[in-house]
Amino acid sequence: MAYVVKMDDVDYKVRVTEIEANKFEVYIDDKSYIVDARLTEGSVYSLLINNESFEADVDYKGENNYHVLTEGDLFKISVIDEMKAKLMQRRGGSSVEGKQVIKSEMPGRVISVKVNIGDSVEEGDILLILEAMKMQNEIKAPKSGEVKELFVKEGENIAADSKLVVIE
Repeated sequence: MAYVVKMDDVDYKVRVTEIEANKFEVYIDDKSYIVDARLTEGSVYSLLINNESFEADVDYKGENNYHVLTEGDLFKISVIDEMKAKLMQRRGGSSVEGKQVIKSEMPGRVISVKVNIGDSVEEGDILLILEAMKMQNEIKAPKSGEVKELFVKEGENIAADSKLVVIE
């Protein structure tokens, strides 16, 4: 999956490919890293990056923002799907219009579903929580509207690019 990661007002293109359980190939811009990532306790991850060991405390701050504390340094980062970033850039950062089919960016397990068909949602409302790569990700409404379709249920395992919710 491809992302745009912003840190210290610098954008990085990041691509992540799962090699096997807990092991990923991560490209940051054009440099490749082999990453073994394991959640050890709470929000602390043990990372082996190109055979060098690190520990990172990852704190989700909402709206695709994270604080990452590693080796005494705090990094404030923003992570957004590359396709969504391109759409936002073309639209000048304005909100998404029309029918929106929200899909999973990676395989995972649906932890909880927060909406039902017919519910009204506001942009940024949490639709469901998806566990992927040992992290719980809040899937939020990209726009205000009504939930027209719901394709998943709690406890269900899903593949990458699976349809989750339709908002219109």
